[in-house]
Amino acid sequence: MNRWIDRWNAFWFPLTTTLPLAGARILAVAAQLFWFGPNLPHHINLATKNSHFTDPQPLIRLIDYLLPRHVFFSAGGLTAVWWVTTITGLLALIGLRTRTSLFVFALGSWFFVSHVYSYADLHHREAPFALFLMALPFAPSGARLSVDSMLRRRRGLAPVLKSDLALWPLRFGHVVLTMTYLSTGGTKLLSGGIAWMNGYTLQNYILGDAINRHLPLGIWVAQHYWLCVFLSVGTIAFEVFYFVSLLVPRVAPLFFFGGVCFHIGLYYVAGHPFYQFILLNLILLLFLDPERIPGWLRRLDAGLIEGGPRRQAPQPG
Repeated sequence: MNRWIDRWNAFWFPLTTTLPLAGARILAVAAQLFWFGPNLPHHINLATKNSHFTDPQPLIRLIDYLLPRHVFFSAGGLTAVWWVTTITGLLALIGLRTRTSLFVFALGSWFFVSHVYSYADLHHREAPFALFLMALPFAPSGARLSVDSMLRRRRGLAPVLKSDLALWPLRFGHVVLTMTYLSTGGTKLLSGGIAWMNGYTLQNYILGDAINRHLPLGIWVAQHYWLCVFLSVGTIAFEVFYFVSLLVPRVAPLFFFGGVCFHIGLYYVAGHPFYQFILLNLILLLFLDPERIPGWLRRLDAGLIEGGPRRQAPQPG
């Protein structure tokens, strides 16, 4: 039993540098703020034009139970939530009161995703990234590259350079992505079997999406049968065998890079905007392995901590 516990802790909670987590925080929060952020007029329109929710998500159901709908799900209520989410996102980005800011920001992001999906327009593209975002407050995400770390130095304390909680949010994002890909790949095989890889199925999907969304590249791809066979087999292989990146860390960067390319290609060929999947694969590619921290991030961090106090603070773990 102890051996399995040791393996569990070695996977989730190894003592490692806090720098990759800080880089992941900055990239994830910036993307959510400036790229994936909620469209406030759209949310107000949904709330004011609909007298009830078609398929209320759990968070929305809870809020609707606790608070009157006409108060919270109104133009004023939604605007207030949007401002709170935006302000805490900016604080999380610069790393001020990092954990609290991250938690409120992630919760606000969850709210807006749940709200738009409560009107029967349900997808899964935001879910893995939203879960990763909520994991960040429960780790030392503000230990480096943050205002909090600068204030810590001013108090005469050394930066928290290592922690046994620094890696688990990235591991968690990796596991969630693995489960998502395995689920989608398995669903394709269960619903269509081997026929899903016969080329004709993908041709039909791509052609329909490309025509509806006016995508010349998709129309061109759909006209080449053997290319569609190759892409069909590649799609199933990527999704079903993504879990290998968990078991064999050496090949993980290939899967992460493949995930970035896969979703960019999917966007230009069929118009599916899985931007959050692109970003999460990119974050894992850049920051999951502490040995592959980008050089510019190391230099930035070194510049911020240079000249810090000599007195050592206790290191977690």
